[in-house]
Amino acid sequence: MTEAEALLRQAGIRPTPSIEIESASGKLLGSSGDSEFSAAYFHTIEAAGKRDKRIQVAERAKQVAEAEVDERRRQMTFDVKTRYFQAFTEELKVAAINRLIPVNRENYQMTVSRVELGDAAPLEQQLLLTDVNRSEAQKAIFSARSDAALLDLKTTVGLSTSDSLRLPPSFVLEPPTLTLERLTQYALQNRPDLRILAALEEQASAEAEQARSEGKPDLTASARYTHTNLRFDQLGLSKTGAVVPLQNHENVATFGLAVPLFTSKRTEGAVSAAMARTTQAELRREHLLQTIPQEVEAAFRRWSGAQRTLQILKSGVVEQSEKNLIVIREAYRLGQLRLFDVLNEQRKLIETQLAFVDAQAEAAQALAELERAVGGNLP
Repeated sequence: MTEAEALLRQAGIRPTPSIEIESASGKLLGSSGDSEFSAAYFHTIEAAGKRDKRIQVAERAKQVAEAEVDERRRQMTFDVKTRYFQAFTEELKVAAINRLIPVNRENYQMTVSRVELGDAAPLEQQLLLTDVNRSEAQKAIFSARSDAALLDLKTTVGLSTSDSLRLPPSFVLEPPTLTLERLTQYALQNRPDLRILAALEEQASAEAEQARSEGKPDLTASARYTHTNLRFDQLGLSKTGAVVPLQNHENVATFGLAVPLFTSKRTEGAVSAAMARTTQAELRREHLLQTIPQEVEAAFRRWSGAQRTLQILKSGVVEQSEKNLIVIREAYRLGQLRLFDVLNEQRKLIETQLAFVDAQAEAAQALAELERAVGGNLP
């Protein structure tokens, strides 16, 4: 932006006038009485509105720069959210495993006591120990992924590894309030990458006009003052009647107008190149106009599917699995079920909880993708 604004100021600068001063003397060549002094002023007059066309090109370049900043902000927002979702997803998985590990350890210690008293088979102790170790291994994997994702997030936002970064306590899922049709219209009006191509098209068209104007010659107006002293070998009489050498003093004012000789063919190549850039930007813009509705629809459908999956898992799977595990554990304590039944139900619950975390992450990622597709925060 700073560069574009500086170039815009530069484009408005008019041609610099010039001053020329000359002094001539005949002393070096034996004509000691001859001398000449002149001062001239030259001013370039730009023809065909060259300055205005330069300003138009610079203004379009500034519009391109502004749109590029918005586009970079759009992509950066999506990148930061994506890395945040990755880090927070792994933290939620670690939390889910942490809720299970104390229960497994407690069951293991109780089973060890029962084995020592002869109330349980040693196989049950080994099975519970295996389940505890499996949970610890899962926790180590998810913790490592969480640390790596957090470091990646810090790098993206420009923090050092020693800086602290606290993640929000939950996913922020604010559903869009507009229909798919309205979201598509909003995207076509606000997508910065579309504004970039439109500005590039206008800039190339302005460059073509500037190139055409460069084919028109500028005028250079000049004004010169000349003072000449001449001394002759003949003698004459002064006002007082004395005999003196003849001298002549002249003061001359000269005005001129210079025009370079060339035709408009001189800039035909630049005009053709600018027109080619105009066509290129136009084709790219038309292609993007066709793909934006598809991107918005794909992101919207992904978000809708993720929301349905999240609701099903939350109300019909996770809550029911938690209730099932409570019942099965109680039945095991009463001797009505085997340890295998408890372990199987625990594995189902942890798998369900991890699937629910993935569903939350998918919904959040789908919402971020929808925001990127429409060009920023949802209206």
